Amino acid sequence: MSALVRPVQKEDEASWRNLWQQYNEFYERTVSEEVTKTTFARFLDNKVRIYGAVAVDPSDSKITGFVTWYPHPSTSSVEEVVYLHDLFVDPSARNAGTGRQLIEHVYEHAKKIPAESVYWHTQYFNHRAQLLYVKVADRTDFVQYRKTL
Repeated sequence: MSALVRPVQKEDEASWRNLWQQYNEFYERTVSEEVTKTTFARFLDNKVRIYGAVAVDPSDSKITGFVTWYPHPSTSSVEEVVYLHDLFVDPSARNAGTGRQLIEHVYEHAKKIPAESVYWHTQYFNHRAQLLYVKVADRTDFVQYRKTL
């Protein structure tokens, strides 16, 4: 059964936080309470162009996944591009098309901007997710570098 994908709402916070914690544990990263609180507040602030959507199981109204993204200018196109920042589906709800639906939700939003493209990164060991990604996008040859300041 397909999930309903919709924008994050205030009443989603507890469910989103549960999935957010699982997501951060998977990527072995620690995110402070301040960052978590601010991130969720940004989804609800129409003045901030960071978006969040959740996947809801229509059979029980349980939130089973989320996606976050934001548009930004690019030096390689006149149109903006969209960075899909976070994507997570509850392990108990995987293999039902929810990840694809969340990505397609971002695609639809990006088309309305209109954006030139949607891109994202994943860690090399996230093989399960990459099985989906190669079906919905083209893999690039870029390698990411980062300097923490």
